[in-house]
Amino acid sequence: MKVTAQKKYAVITGDIVDSSKLPKAQREALPGLIAKASQETRKAFPDAVPLAADIFRGDGWQLLVNDPVQSLRVGLFFRACLRSAPARVRGLDTRMAIAVGSVDFVRGRVSQGDGEAYRLSGRALEAMPRKQRLQLAISGAKEVQSLMVIVRLIDVLAQRWTGRQALAVRAALRGLTHEKIAKTWPGSITQQAVTKHLDAAEWPALEAALKQVEYNLQRL
Repeated sequence: MKVTAQKKYAVITGDIVDSSKLPKAQREALPGLIAKASQETRKAFPDAVPLAADIFRGDGWQLLVNDPVQSLRVGLFFRACLRSAPARVRGLDTRMAIAVGSVDFVRGRVSQGDGEAYRLSGRALEAMPRKQRLQLAISGAKEVQSLMVIVRLIDVLAQRWTGRQALAVRAALRGLTHEKIAKTWPGSITQQAVTKHLDAAEWPALEAALKQVEYNLQRL
């Protein structure tokens, strides 16, 4: 993949929470679930996600985002895909560190790249506190601490999602209306039920917080 000098990218590095405690059959299913989440994410954000997520060590993954402004939305969508996967294990979740910065090169696969965003993302994931599952790192941005307060609150809400709430949220992250979500839901569901799931997931508050982060990322 050709990268542009002076352009900012986002690298998202993540791993599955407590994967070592899962039964063998469920651990074996993780790469397939991560690959499916990657496929769905690229389909939802084709311009922002140029390459499939790379999977390593069975439960680790990495994603490259062309447009840093969309990086949190992309990361939340990816997380919602894992949380709502039909074959998911109960309570499956992922930690992720989103870093915005320059990229020096990417040789074919996401993990075969290097640059500021890569290094920031890896370090942020390693330093993440045990109870935290979402981190944001921005090279040279003084505003990152205030943004992290918002990101931390978004993480708290996301950790509470049920599978059906995550399914509704991933559709809402694409900008679909409640009516459209009901029509595209796997199986049968009413528009009122979609609204109930989104309200339970605190989507109105989450959406407002997400837009505020995106506004600040755009200014940076």
